[in-house]
Amino acid sequence: MIRDENQGIVLYSYELFRPFPQVVNIVTTRIGGVSRDPLSSLNLSFSKMVDDEEQAVIINRSRLYNLINIKPEHVAQAELVHGSNVEIVSHTTPCGTFEKLSRTDGLITALPNTALLIPVADCAAISFFDPQAHIVAMIHAGWRGATRGIISETVEKMSTLGSHPSDILVGISPILKSCCYQVRQDMVDAVTRAFPTQAQAFFVLQADDIHYQFDFLAMLRWCLEESGILPHHMEDSGICTSCSTSEFYSYRAEQGPNGRTGRFAGLIVMRE
Repeated sequence: MIRDENQGIVLYSYELFRPFPQVVNIVTTRIGGVSRDPLSSLNLSFSKMVDDEEQAVIINRSRLYNLINIKPEHVAQAELVHGSNVEIVSHTTPCGTFEKLSRTDGLITALPNTALLIPVADCAAISFFDPQAHIVAMIHAGWRGATRGIISETVEKMSTLGSHPSDILVGISPILKSCCYQVRQDMVDAVTRAFPTQAQAFFVLQADDIHYQFDFLAMLRWCLEESGILPHHMEDSGICTSCSTSEFYSYRAEQGPNGRTGRFAGLIVMRE
């Protein structure tokens, strides 16, 4: 990924998307906003779990939108429920600051100047772009969403609009990586039920014989390849959110028993 700072806001973008100036595809950080500790400072989520001041989030979003020249009323959002529902954003889709598509974790559009925004903190905000069919998508993929098929659902729905999997470029945001992703047997069992022949490749048993290190990125890449995405059409950020809390929010690293953390976001939009 490429790191840029402009007007005090730090953003990352994918090298894979750079040859296509008609697409703005960014991952925000926590730098450049007005939210107060422990949410400092560019929190983009209105979620009750985050519990930020509404006006602070509005200002944060306004700063971001002004920087990349998009209008709040042209931003589509999803409710984010760790499911596999992906919706196609059309001219009739409600967009705007307080509009969200219910029971949805993924967004697809062929409309120019319609931005897709997915806030995350450890889960993946995965960007999709087909430069041949001129279709973009942005999805929220945690381990639950991935095991429930959100990646294959996204590729299949893009195909209904004329996309071909071998043409799609994919960017995977900073996520909780295996160095910091410790889980127990119940999660291993859940992933194994979803991917019985492959799950063992995603886990390494630790010395205590109780915990496992989970390679979330490996699972995401496998799901993408199974959906027809070519390996050289994927770009991983290379960043672990838990190891990088100076720039990114991490639910696992920052939550604590009484704590809370903000959300950074993946955003993609096609220009006319």
